Amino acid sequence: MPPDNSSYELGGFDAAGDAPERRYGALRVVKFAVASGLGFVIAEAILVLGVITLYHTTKVPSFGDSSPTILGLDVMALGIGVTAAFMLNERVTVRGQGEERRRGRGNWLVRLGKYQLSSLLGNLLIVGVQLALLATISLSPVIGSVVGAVVSYPVTYAVSMAFVWRVHPLRE
Repeated sequence: MPPDNSSYELGGFDAAGDAPERRYGALRVVKFAVASGLGFVIAEAILVLGVITLYHTTKVPSFGDSSPTILGLDVMALGIGVTAAFMLNERVTVRGQGEERRRGRGNWLVRLGKYQLSSLLGNLLIVGVQLALLATISLSPVIGSVVGAVVSYPVTYAVSMAFVWRVHPLRE
């Protein structure tokens, strides 16, 4: 007689439903990374174009002379990039889940505002790492923002899932 599948454990997961929850949670992490990555690429392109336009190179003369200008570029670029990432996340990552499902599409602007707010922490980390690397080792802001984005990703993901969409970060 074959075993009862409702209580059969496979690889540490309950065959009745725990595995799909974790699998879809992991898939959401990947989707969020792709959407956030595309938003970051947009922000990075704006930053690179701005730095090249202002300094005619990706090198910045010095921290003291350039930090207010770089900060202004960062604010504009990250604001646009975060908005693009939000739109992608709404369409792909969390469509029909959490707050989007419970409250419907009508609260899109509220979620956008919450996403911008939740991304502020990650963006502050990006800019902090970027300016710290510029001040300490004269690393171009273009490279420093990439390092900062890697550092900030886990924070941005966890906060935005919980605060914006009210979805558990690792479960469906």
